[in-house]
Amino acid sequence: MVILDFSVTRRTQFRLLVALTIVWVAWAGWSLLGQATPYTLRVLDDLGMPVASAVVDIGGSQAGSTDGDGLVEMDWSRSSNILEVSAPGHVSQMLTIGERPEGVVDVVLKARVLRGRVIDKDEMPLASALVTAGPATGVTDAEGSFIVRGAEPGHVSVTRPAWVATSFEWDGGPGESLVEMSPFTARAVHITGEAVAADLDRFVEMAQTSELNALMIDLKDESGFIWYQSENPTALEVSAVRGAYDLAVVAERADSADLYLIGRLVVFNDPIVALARPQMAVWDSATNAPLETSSQRFLDPTDPDTRAYALALAVEACRLGVDEIQFDYVRFPDNRPESSQFDGGSPTPELRRATITSFLVEAVELLHPMGCAVAADVFGFVTAPSIEFPDGGIGQNWEDVANLVDVVSPMVYPSHYDPDAYGFENPSDHPGPMVDNALRDGVERLTGNVIVRPWLQDFSYTESQVRAQIDVVESYGLGWMLWNGASEVTTGALLP
Repeated sequence: MVILDFSVTRRTQFRLLVALTIVWVAWAGWSLLGQATPYTLRVLDDLGMPVASAVVDIGGSQAGSTDGDGLVEMDWSRSSNILEVSAPGHVSQMLTIGERPEGVVDVVLKARVLRGRVIDKDEMPLASALVTAGPATGVTDAEGSFIVRGAEPGHVSVTRPAWVATSFEWDGGPGESLVEMSPFTARAVHITGEAVAADLDRFVEMAQTSELNALMIDLKDESGFIWYQSENPTALEVSAVRGAYDLAVVAERADSADLYLIGRLVVFNDPIVALARPQMAVWDSATNAPLETSSQRFLDPTDPDTRAYALALAVEACRLGVDEIQFDYVRFPDNRPESSQFDGGSPTPELRRATITSFLVEAVELLHPMGCAVAADVFGFVTAPSIEFPDGGIGQNWEDVANLVDVVSPMVYPSHYDPDAYGFENPSDHPGPMVDNALRDGVERLTGNVIVRPWLQDFSYTESQVRAQIDVVESYGLGWMLWNGASEVTTGALLP
């Protein structure tokens, strides 16, 4: 009879089970170590700011890129734990993840920094220039200095409204780059809204076959009419939009012909809005109606709605492709009676100057980020210093305006000066010397690098008289614009 020892069998079975368990646990552990485990990588720059669009490479292949918060979800495994993190404008970083991460893993990339200064030909600092190096940008300060963090080595562009764009190559190294810029010297003639609609090709051809290099078109003129196809609600409600031409099409035409496009926008002389919205007008308490003076009706420069209307039109025109917004009639009405009333109170010299300068400051803040230059037309006589009326009595102080805008355009029409101005009994008979005196007075008083581009008289003059004014202006190295209210240009005065 055979007797089986089941106790031994059970012990053997138990030992076998324990051994199998140990083997299984070991196999599972090693298997788990080889599997991918998710974790979060956060990429920051050396100032602790998140870096978007940073790329994470593993073994030469892209494994992910960071979002706007600098975060990216990664899969960790022991077989692929060496990462290269890179981002435009930053120094790449190699990283080894030796253990399975717990929580967020931070990676710091040092930003490349481009430093420099922008100056004009006279070595004066140029503020508000935009410096672009790859995806990063910087803007020059009052001293012309700029710092561009996250700059990409290679081609760097420098732009400023109304100035000629320039560029340079940067190797990514330390040091300060010195950049010189030159103003764009525009030469143009006045083109009415009707002429833009009916005869634009003739003016483009005129520019292409003569010394002209810009188109100066009426956006909104002294009649209050808006000649392009504006969508401004106020303009549409008061029936001010003539819509004679498509501004975007005109801008494209100018660009294709390599012509600088200036848009003239009359600000405070607006009979249409003054009559339709009398609450926006200068009020005459003597007539109990909007003020009418010299056949003009002015909107109140101190009224917020009036200012907003002009600025909204400027922004619209800039968006449609104009290179420069030229504000005309940016002033208080002249020859105003004592019965004139303004929302801001009595038009003291302080109020007048503060009102006009604050309007121009706001215009620059709105239009510069859009890439548009800001210009202002001023009376010609304000280039000469005046102790009695430093602002000409209308809020146009020469230094105030010149220190704020990109371009200042004095209307130095000899026929508009009083007898005996600059010693000439009849100033209109001396076009060249009159323009020379006015510019000398104005240029001598400037301390910044504003572009002076005067309006010249192209009415009631011969070819030689028009040319005499142009020659004087060019002796100063300045650009110019010819004014004729009907756009009847004295082409014989233009050089081929």
